[in-house]
Amino acid sequence: TPTPETSKPVYFWRPNDGNGYLGQWFWSPFTIDGETYATAEMWMMVQKARLFKDEDVARNMLATTDPKQHKALGRQVDNFDGKVWDEQKLKIVEDGNYHKFTASEDAENLRKMLLATGDRELVEASPLDRIWGVGFGEKNAGQSRQWWGQNLLGKALTNVRARLREE
Repeated sequence: TPTPETSKPVYFWRPNDGNGYLGQWFWSPFTIDGETYATAEMWMMVQKARLFKDEDVARNMLATTDPKQHKALGRQVDNFDGKVWDEQKLKIVEDGNYHKFTASEDAENLRKMLLATGDRELVEASPLDRIWGVGFGEKNAGQSRQWWGQNLLGKALTNVRARLREE
């Protein structure tokens, strides 16, 4: 039987907060095809640039490990098409997080922590983001559920958790 502790959502947002390891900006370097990504955010933004064939922006992203820079550069991608991005973004973020939990320097520990969340809902409690998060901080998220945003990062992580369980 689920207890209140095992049924309540796992909230996360900033890398240094509780459960911060779930966030896109958490330092978790992994190397794929000879390129090292410092965070899942870096992976997401480089893949976004490449999706729209903007190698200049991708190269600039690969030259820094700062997720703030990655986010800013991500807004400068040439030929950006919102419809194409909306079709691809969840898979891109899932892939980056799969790498984070399987190929990063601390993958074994990160994977254990993710799997230890059991079947609890994973919720990015960002008051600033209604697409990747719910648009509310942890303090207000529970009572504001009917107004939540999409929580796409939480959904991507839930899919990664299910994939890791099957392996």
